Formats: sequence, C-alpha cells, structure tokens
Amino acid sequence: MEIVSVFIQNMPGRLSQIMRELERFAIHGFSISDAGDFGIVQLCVEEPRAAMERLKQHDLIAHLTPALGIGKGDMNTVIEAFEEAGINIDEAIYAAIIDGEPMAVLKVSDTEHALDVLESTGITYR
Repeated sequence: MEIVSVFIQNMPGRLSQIMRELERFAIHGFSISDAGDFGIVQLCVEEPRAAMERLKQHDLIAHLTPALGIGKGDMNTVIEAFEEAGINIDEAIYAAIIDGEPMAVLKVSDTEHALDVLESTGITYR
C-alpha cells in the first residue's frame, strides 16, 4: 500500500484543487499537516501511482510513500509489536475506509521490518 503526499501552500483553495484533480479516484481517507505557510496533505487513495501522476501534471508536488493498512481491532497489538521491534509509527491516517472496512494507514520508520513483524504475529494488513 502507498499513500500520496502532496506539498501545498497553506491557503484557501489549495485543498479543493487537489480534490478536483482526484475526483475520479476513490479517496479512502486523508490527513493535513500544518507547517506554517505550507502544509502536507496525505491521501489514502485507490490507484495511488496514477493519482500522484495526475497531481504532478497539474504542477503539484506529490510523491508516494510506503504505508500499511491495519484493521482497527488490531491496533493495540500492532503498536505493541512495533514497539518491541523498535519500529516507530511516523504518521497515520486513521478512519480510512477501505473496501468497507475501517483501517488505520500507517507510515513507519522501517516498512520491510514492519511487514516481517506483522507476518510473524499473524496480523492481516494491506
């Protein structure tokens, strides 16, 4: 799974530009981080690579970031397993709805290691 991160100027109208460009894609969830005059919008969207390319075609700075989708019932187990393994959760989009299931989409410090931890604990992820 990947999330689309978009660097934008922090002013009215910029978020609506992103949403207009992505209206043909299902958006499962998003978050906005304030960084003063600028911000970062992170989107959990179907076809993330195509969504990123669409944004770039319209002069928006966008890139893909590896992420993990975790079911809401598994969060405590995942957090504890990651803590034991020394994996930091850097960012999260909570309340993303993917295929009708509520999920948390996590960006972690070491995706490969996190995948190994999830597989060893038997936790389902996307």
